[in-house]
Amino acid sequence: RRTQIRPPDPILSGLDAWVYNLEGKYRRRTTQTAKLLAAAEEIDAAAPLWKDKTDGALRASLVDFREVFRRNRPGFEEQLPSAMAAIREVADRRLGLRSHLVQLAGALALYRGTVVEMATGEGKTLTAGLIGVVWGWIGRPCHIVTVNDYLADRDARWLEPLFKFCGVSVGRVTGEMDPQARREEYRSDVTYTTSKEILADFLRDRLRLDTLQNANRRQIQALSGRLQDMERGLVMRGIHTAVVDEVDSILIDEAVTPLIISRETPNEPFIEACREAQKVAATLRPGVDYRVDQQYKDIDLLRGQEDELVQKTGNMPRLFRGRSQHRELVQQALKAREFFHRDTQYVIQDGKVVIVDEFSGRLMPQRTWSAGLHQSVEAKEDITVPAPSETLARLSFQRFFRFFHRLAGMTGTAKEASGELWHIYGLPVVSIPPNRPCQRKIYPRRIFAEQE
Repeated sequence: RRTQIRPPDPILSGLDAWVYNLEGKYRRRTTQTAKLLAAAEEIDAAAPLWKDKTDGALRASLVDFREVFRRNRPGFEEQLPSAMAAIREVADRRLGLRSHLVQLAGALALYRGTVVEMATGEGKTLTAGLIGVVWGWIGRPCHIVTVNDYLADRDARWLEPLFKFCGVSVGRVTGEMDPQARREEYRSDVTYTTSKEILADFLRDRLRLDTLQNANRRQIQALSGRLQDMERGLVMRGIHTAVVDEVDSILIDEAVTPLIISRETPNEPFIEACREAQKVAATLRPGVDYRVDQQYKDIDLLRGQEDELVQKTGNMPRLFRGRSQHRELVQQALKAREFFHRDTQYVIQDGKVVIVDEFSGRLMPQRTWSAGLHQSVEAKEDITVPAPSETLARLSFQRFFRFFHRLAGMTGTAKEASGELWHIYGLPVVSIPPNRPCQRKIYPRRIFAEQE
């Protein structure tokens, strides 16, 4: 189970996609919300049965539920409403929060593998915690994925009394943790982390296993006694279930962005070429020598500049004097100048360029841009240019999250991306109404010619 993943189904196209999308529309029909709310009312009706129980009796009942769910006995899901009612009572006693019907409905929707659309402030954190207890009981690795380290740490600490009372261990993995700390946290029944951390740890473990990613090969290797040393360096115990918070940001906005594991490789000629390319870029003029594509963040050299570039790049190391090589380096230098600005996309710390995460605003000292872009930015700032990186492994968030056997998500804005979430991930979107009618008034958009 350490390396078991669900092989992603191919993304359909043509007539197959049309038929599949019809199924998606049926799965996200509005009647689903009414059914979920009706199921939540059944859970609420069972509340008096748990209200009068002592802590000891309540804990004993939770132990029984845990055994039923962990053993996957036939018909175990029929006990889900009773289990949810008990968990709700624990949340009331340990957190001081009694779940509303809409939160119970959202938890049930997550269990069924859907994207739950709940408005901001409706309690998505507690909703994920309620169903996280159930998935913790099952015993397979469960990860609740948030958008930044702060939320991962905050949510895990806040919900820890709930998980602990229910017999579920909870962990949190953040960027500053060392491998040993990560290993301990991933051993928990439920682990809070970010998309970048879980994907990076997944790739690092795969690199360490190398050819032993196949379970049968590991069993053969275990006979020789050498497997234990290799597994000692692994941090994860596998992937199975994931609840993704702000699902539209992680699964749509960042979906095709690859996360790359790399290592530095000495290459002095390349560093010198980046410096020369930066000098050449400083002599070029926008609109005259090149065109800036703001939409796609790209640079197009205008016609007639190729021969002039050959003359200007004559001082480059011999390996980079070819037309395609020096053209690419100059384009990267121009991108560094036009699209990457100090104290916005990056900061300078201890004489190094440190990337700023555009989604969270946090610093990422262990990350670098690829394809020579990082070296171009440092050459622009006239600081020490590090050795380029060699790619060891790369994987997009889109493909990674399709590896999970069970996937669900939450967000406040899912309708706009409902078609894409179904087409790529097979996730239907269910809208949960607010606990109280929203008093906000939505006015039509207004467009002004001037900022004032």
